[in-house]
Amino acid sequence: MLPWKNLILIQKTSSVPVYQQIANSIIQHIRSGVIKRGMKMPGTRELSQLLSVHRKTIVSAYDELDAQGWIHSLPSKGTFVSDQLPEIHPRKLETVSPGNFRWEKTGYNFRINPFIKPSTKPLRDMIGFHDGPDVRLVPVDAWGRSYRSVLSRKSGLHHLSYVQENGNYELRKVLSEELNTTRGMQTTPEHIFITRGSQMAMFMLAMVLIAAGDQVVVGQTNYYYTDRALMAAGARLVRIPVDDEGIDVDELEKICKRKKIRAVYVTSHHHFPTTVTLCAARRMKLLALAEKFGFIIIEDDYDYDLHYESSPLLPVASADRNGMVAYIGTLSKTVAPALRLGYVAAPLNLIAELGKIRQVIDIQGDPVLEQAVAEMFSLGEIRRHMKKVLREYHLRRDFLCSQLKKRFAELIQFKTPEGGLSVWARFDKSIPLPALHERMKKKGVIISSGMIHNTDPKMNLNATRMGFGWMNTQETGRSLEVLDETIAEMRKG
Repeated sequence: MLPWKNLILIQKTSSVPVYQQIANSIIQHIRSGVIKRGMKMPGTRELSQLLSVHRKTIVSAYDELDAQGWIHSLPSKGTFVSDQLPEIHPRKLETVSPGNFRWEKTGYNFRINPFIKPSTKPLRDMIGFHDGPDVRLVPVDAWGRSYRSVLSRKSGLHHLSYVQENGNYELRKVLSEELNTTRGMQTTPEHIFITRGSQMAMFMLAMVLIAAGDQVVVGQTNYYYTDRALMAAGARLVRIPVDDEGIDVDELEKICKRKKIRAVYVTSHHHFPTTVTLCAARRMKLLALAEKFGFIIIEDDYDYDLHYESSPLLPVASADRNGMVAYIGTLSKTVAPALRLGYVAAPLNLIAELGKIRQVIDIQGDPVLEQAVAEMFSLGEIRRHMKKVLREYHLRRDFLCSQLKKRFAELIQFKTPEGGLSVWARFDKSIPLPALHERMKKKGVIISSGMIHNTDPKMNLNATRMGFGWMNTQETGRSLEVLDETIAEMRKG
């Protein structure tokens, strides 16, 4: 008889369950040949006594081994090690490839996307003026509790299966209530479609609404990835000016009189990248023009909850009574980028068509995450988080803006944003942003080169978004010192 007590070592302080430790140890000894194929295993009662553990623990270990195919039971005879072990030993195919082959290029041609640049490393391991929220403020304990709670309930097991493609009903319900309460909209859960972030929402809307050759109006400066989603659908972009009151709707009206416009994309709350708010009068005229000329308004309200000065203007969608607006929202921008949850609020027939597109993209979203977030909404966790971070981001905004005015008044032009997580900063032409970006990166601080905001090759805005949400005030202070030092070096030549 094998010395089972010496073969199977149990670490009671390990996070691995005891039954799993026993199963893993037996597998290891089967692989090494110590426990032979076809060998009879001790009974569960006998092994439990040898190892000084509860019999149920051995039963669980044997169940695990049986499920994986390492052992099998014969009625009235006992439990035996399998003759055919559950391990695959692949055989190499004959090949004429050289030994130094590297899988670099295809042996066939495919269409190269001409207007989307390869992605770059996020560089979030370095401090700097990154755009976006501070993930250190995320309520990870509450998030974890909610996620575990969903998985621990038997009633939650259906979230691990295939579900409805338009998203978890409970999440759609709480989002509908949130939109109706805070944004003056009139939705039901059936009007909400859950996506993996706002970018997926934008791409799906473009796939459904835009055909090759359709003309779509966007701002002269606009969100890079929205432009690319529209272009990927075949849209021809028509750019219009953006001033301190948002997109120029008078110019839009002139364009509509000359040509057929399929859609207008607008970030009404805080225009991306300039952070300006579309004023109330222009919102109403935009909606009136949509009704008159029949174009779609795609309203991307990516940071509605981040407002510091006063009550924010309601979205254009809140006044829509003729189904002209497709509204996009997200939690990825306000909570954490890794929380890939966006949504579309739209008329029912458009929601149904989005469901068809979803079926050929990824079938469904993340049902467990969606249920967990829905419960965080119901328990008030999301709202408490937003109140907490809003105060902190307000403080960080005021600190950055005060320092920019104090130290860089002659070199950086900006307006204090009413909300959001970034300042739109226009640098003096004597400080080219691409060069500034490279110099500061070598010193361990990131500032965007701003090149992504130049929508025309000839354009040189020399402006960028300086994020204040990602850093605390101490980190912002250190980053500003590096900025000051680097600008001084550049001006000296």
